[in-house]
Amino acid sequence: MYYSSSPANPLFPARQREHKVKLFGEGYVLATPDKATILIGVVTESKNLQEAQQTNATKTNTVINALLENGVPRQNIQTSDYQIEIDYDFQNGVQVFRGYRITNLLQITIDNIENVGKLVDIAVENGANTVRNIQMSVSNHEELYNLALANAIKNSQEKAAIVGETLGVTINQTPFKVKEITARRPEIPRPMVLGLSTESATTPIEAGQFKITAMIEADYQFS
Repeated sequence: MYYSSSPANPLFPARQREHKVKLFGEGYVLATPDKATILIGVVTESKNLQEAQQTNATKTNTVINALLENGVPRQNIQTSDYQIEIDYDFQNGVQVFRGYRITNLLQITIDNIENVGKLVDIAVENGANTVRNIQMSVSNHEELYNLALANAIKNSQEKAAIVGETLGVTINQTPFKVKEITARRPEIPRPMVLGLSTESATTPIEAGQFKITAMIEADYQFS
């Protein structure tokens, strides 16, 4: 069977003559966190391992019950880490057994950001002696990210208009190709303030704001 060849494919010359420009767009929205996760734990030390375990278990259960009584759902309380360690002192270069250390960490999810300080105080009052890794988040992250994505597309259109005006060409404001290049990772919280409570004040927790960002790559045609 024989097929004739042609130096130019008639199906593609129009596409080859198209003028294209690739632009990047970035958009963001600011959001106030409305929920938090926090590690609250009990650290117990004793020379007797069973005594340390029993004391730690009793205090941890007391903390859990206090949180439950103050409105934290049981499904929002999860064991994050449990460790048994041996502690040593060094005297004149000699390692001397000091005792055992039991650490039991609970990850607490708090659905109302305004309750974080109060619940930290309740946990400490009931035996918790370590508080770590307060992380703020927003419950409607996907909705906010989509708004940021829309802003990123608008940003690329604004750039297209500037490019067209500068070059003296007409750019179609509707891109023929859009590629999302943002990795949808959980946002990194900005620093918060964790202070010490007093008899007349609750531990201050400042949520701050998140900047949720989206980036896109857009191809436009111009003539």
